[in-house]
Amino acid sequence: MREALVRYFEENQRLIEAEALSLLLTQPEPLRLSRRLLEESEAGGPFVTRGMVERMLAVGELTFHAPLLVSPAPTAEAPVGSTPSFRLLSEGFAPGVAGRKPLEAYEGLFHHRYRTVQRWLKGRPDLPNLVSIKELRGREGTASVVGIVREVRITSEKKHTLLALDDETGSVELLLPRDSPATRTTFLLDEVLGLTVSVPRESGRLPIVRSVHRPDIPASRPARPSSGTTRAMFLSDLHIGSRSFLGESWSALAGFLRGEGPDPEVAAEIRHVVVAGDLVDGIGIYPHQERDLAIHDILEQYVELGRRLAELPARLNVIVIPGNHDAVCPAEPQPALPAELAELLPPNVRALGNPSTFSLEGTAVSAYHGRSFDDLIPAIPGASYARPTEVMKGMLSMRHLAPIYGGRTPIAPLPRDGLLIDPVPDIFVTGHAHTFGADRYRGVLLLNASTWQAETEYQRMRNITPIPARAAVVRLSDLSLTALDFSDPGRTAVAA
Repeated sequence: MREALVRYFEENQRLIEAEALSLLLTQPEPLRLSRRLLEESEAGGPFVTRGMVERMLAVGELTFHAPLLVSPAPTAEAPVGSTPSFRLLSEGFAPGVAGRKPLEAYEGLFHHRYRTVQRWLKGRPDLPNLVSIKELRGREGTASVVGIVREVRITSEKKHTLLALDDETGSVELLLPRDSPATRTTFLLDEVLGLTVSVPRESGRLPIVRSVHRPDIPASRPARPSSGTTRAMFLSDLHIGSRSFLGESWSALAGFLRGEGPDPEVAAEIRHVVVAGDLVDGIGIYPHQERDLAIHDILEQYVELGRRLAELPARLNVIVIPGNHDAVCPAEPQPALPAELAELLPPNVRALGNPSTFSLEGTAVSAYHGRSFDDLIPAIPGASYARPTEVMKGMLSMRHLAPIYGGRTPIAPLPRDGLLIDPVPDIFVTGHAHTFGADRYRGVLLLNASTWQAETEYQRMRNITPIPARAAVVRLSDLSLTALDFSDPGRTAVAA
């Protein structure tokens, strides 16, 4: 945990003193406290001191609703006093907004998004002379601003790009000449970014954008020690209740995990299974879905989900998050399955919200179902459902899972933006695209976990060709990946 906290502060352009770090580590939820320190400490100073931590502790009860560091109950594999193999680092959904009007909550959400990304960008050498939009007026020369993209348009005659940017002090329109390298950037509405601009001496002329800077994740991250053999398996989009659910492939997967298939030594090293949403097929999710259903009762779909998960060995720590087909609020971030559904699942299954970030054997994993693919793929030139990891790279670059408001991805009216990517994970897993993808970006392993549903007529209408029944298995000590193919139940193909 010590190394993770140091890295967290470094990624936020801050240095933590040794005594401050030691005091944080004595607290039951050090990451939760660290995030609040960064959000509420005075702007400017690069150091986090013991006095800052002491003052924060003196305030009393923290006000965050979502737990940022929770240890599981002791088990036979993790007795009292041992280091727990699972820790919840963050959930996007934070309840407790009753009494707030939706517009007030959305205002708080965008303020929180802006201030968090501004903190990440502040102090970077490629953003010199950082000022607010209000302070930009009346200046001349080079300056930098951080703002939320409100509008992007192309001039009709000269094909220049006009970019409207907002911050907490006002709005400004910026000019990107058509021959500027900055025009190669695809700007997404509602994302927060930094720009260096040249302010003309003549009044009435627009500031000219010279460079664009997204918050992104650090270009280099410390190498992970390569020790231990514990592995985690990543799945998604089970769609239990669908007539297209691949029951034979699932049975082959369960048999493999019980050591009945090839490579039993790999199966024995798998301790965790993560399922990235769409656990069941749901009811009324798309037009004429009833034609595709084998189970027409939503409660019975979760009963069947529990039965299928019970086929996996009880020794496994199974983590599930919901997706847009599950019986939870569709607006993101989504809460975990309600108790009446979660209790239908085996006792070794943990139901978390969407998204969630958790630690497995010290490896930080961010799991997000991926509904925002439906907005990002049309907005990003060349993006497609066949290459979801390219979209995931964009998410990491923006440090946000679903920046576009008002599209196909409903955003919950919460006063805090639970879709920011914070902290930076070691493994980032999504689903939704019904394909299988793996890549790496700045030290982060990207996985788009495979579906366990065959192609449906609705998917054919949307030109989505699934790659089903694949399982990604990752050794947590060094993030090495093994892909298992269960699409032919009689034979499991293995690819490193």
